[in-house]
Amino acid sequence: TMLFNILPTSLELGMVCAVLGYTVGPQFVATTMVAVVLYTTYTVGVTQWRTKFRRRMNLMERRAAQHAVDRILNYETVKYFGNEAHEVTGYNGYLQQYSRAAEQAQQSLSMLNYGQNLIISVALTVMMYLAVSGVAAGTMTVGDLVLVNTLLLQLATPLNVLGMVWREVSQALTDMENMFAILAQKALVKDRPGAREYVW
Repeated sequence: TMLFNILPTSLELGMVCAVLGYTVGPQFVATTMVAVVLYTTYTVGVTQWRTKFRRRMNLMERRAAQHAVDRILNYETVKYFGNEAHEVTGYNGYLQQYSRAAEQAQQSLSMLNYGQNLIISVALTVMMYLAVSGVAAGTMTVGDLVLVNTLLLQLATPLNVLGMVWREVSQALTDMENMFAILAQKALVKDRPGAREYVW
């Protein structure tokens, strides 16, 4: 991730700012830097915030699976007491909670994508306004306007990729939390020192 995403994006950002500063002026560099800082801050903040929805979704999915497996393993007891309707109701309850948590996770993802696109769009609008004003004042050419537009759009693509990578890594770590918790558990029953192997 560092080698193939962060470093190339940082290098591209530096080159874009250098070209903009040299050809059209520092106000375009400032706008670009503000947009990148806002984009990064928003992406990290919202990704951390939406982790709780992903955790709850995983919890509800796990509980539904545990409920189903436990009842299938003990189906004789369930049938003996005529408890099928009760168990189905309990399982449906877990599925409904999982569905709500998954919906919240998807809505927060949509909010993240919307905010990222909004930041890029506002930055592009501001830079286009500055460029058009420069062209109207005679301090910039139409070629400069096209250059500004092209450079910012070119910068938006790796920023989107970087945001996606950050989101996917964060989501994968959240999904693996249960596995890490199981691996971290200590055994409650341990052999005494010098205990002999049990032989059948």
